[in-house]
Amino acid sequence: MRVWPFFRYFFSYVIKAKTRQRLLFLAMTGLFLSSFSLLVIQGIMGGLQLGLVARSKNIHGSYLILFEDITNSPVEEIKDILTKAKAPFYSELEVEVMLKNKNHVAPAKLHGIELHDNIPDFLYGKDFKGLVTGSELSSKLNAQFFDDIQVIAPGVTDALMGEIPRFVSEVVSDYLYTELTEVDDFEAWARIGMVQNLLRRPGINQIRIFGEVSSEVLQKISSVKTPVPKRILSWEEMNEALVWSLNLETKVMLFLFISMSFLVAIAITSGLLIFYTKIRKDLLSFWILGMSQKKLVRLCFKFTLLLSGMTVLLGSLFGFVTLKILQHLGPQLMPDIFVERELPISLEFHHVLIALLIPFGISFIFSYFSFLNFKKENQSFVSVVRGL
Repeated sequence: MRVWPFFRYFFSYVIKAKTRQRLLFLAMTGLFLSSFSLLVIQGIMGGLQLGLVARSKNIHGSYLILFEDITNSPVEEIKDILTKAKAPFYSELEVEVMLKNKNHVAPAKLHGIELHDNIPDFLYGKDFKGLVTGSELSSKLNAQFFDDIQVIAPGVTDALMGEIPRFVSEVVSDYLYTELTEVDDFEAWARIGMVQNLLRRPGINQIRIFGEVSSEVLQKISSVKTPVPKRILSWEEMNEALVWSLNLETKVMLFLFISMSFLVAIAITSGLLIFYTKIRKDLLSFWILGMSQKKLVRLCFKFTLLLSGMTVLLGSLFGFVTLKILQHLGPQLMPDIFVERELPISLEFHHVLIALLIPFGISFIFSYFSFLNFKKENQSFVSVVRGL
């Protein structure tokens, strides 16, 4: 006897029969929603996380060559290596300062950049005649264009008049809005000469590299003898707390949806136990027509797996279509206050695998428990016939 008529009969029983089991039907609906939700949430959260990482890398760079102290040693060899690798970079002198405008004071991280290097995209076209400040930092200082700002270096003092912190005055020549709170609130940029004049020390203390570079290029930079000592930090090492938080967010999200899938699996178990009881007479009919008892029991389990697999595939397909619709309609759905108005979608192969395998795996485990119970109760069809 062929298998497909068996499956077709029970598909019609589940969907069309007047006595169809609503609990099993609801369990399949829950399985559909589990796969659908897993794919949609992973796609949206992955896109938002990648957007945040991309914006941060555009500002802070993918790699940072960090010198332990301000160095005046020539770094031309390092620059030549990066130029040959076609990796955008700029050297800078970074220092923590206090900015003061009249009665307003705010801490800031000041980047003195070498304008002769490759200016990154986010600073392209900015006016470096004075300070380029983050938008929120300017708001804290109540600073407008061409306002005089005192740049104070608390860690550097002049002995004249009793160890007064050294400061210089600069005007606000431009603003910067990066959509990153930690940048817009606390960072500012200026010519490297201005920062060197503030510290009374020539040189740089780090080089930022934008874009991915190969491990060979990083190895060549590490082998350069001067200046030393130096460290090469990746973006992930510079932002360990953020990376850890994003990973934790992903794991918590998966844990919550897996827990919901377990609730669905309990409904699957109950529904299958009732379903197997209802179809016992139908199985006897197949047995009388010549199908072996062992094959009947095995086909019942295969039918359950086929039903679960089709439900999960259908949920993932609807999830994929939903993500495409959200990606297309993002600007109409997201309010203006959101940074990501286009609702970025990032869907990778492992996201699809998780959306397929986790609901199906949980369904498989609980279906197997129901199948064992059904197999135990139907050890002999002869005794069932006698009972009838």
